[in-house]
Amino acid sequence: MRIVIATIFSLFFIASTARADSLKRADKEDIEMLLSAASGNNSAYWASYIGNSRGRVYIQYESAVHSSSLFTDKMSHVIYWIPESELSAKELAKFVEYKNRYEPAK
Repeated sequence: MRIVIATIFSLFFIASTARADSLKRADKEDIEMLLSAASGNNSAYWASYIGNSRGRVYIQYESAVHSSSLFTDKMSHVIYWIPESELSAKELAKFVEYKNRYEPAK
């Protein structure tokens, strides 16, 4: 019985400390998801334009809904990068417009 309890507590600890911080290249579906998140219409996730450098646009994405969200209130965090050539001027303008419109929970 002690082994089962220790295993359960170990799993809770691992799940609560795990975070998926990463850098990821965005595809077309990701761009749509990021624009939706940047709009601020859903409080479970958000995205914010960081800036651009060397032909890439960077978008910060955080979500409260992830694999360890049942055990912790920490957000998962991913930085997406998009080649400027794959992002329309209209999409970029929306990211910039949404940037100051919605602030993430701290």
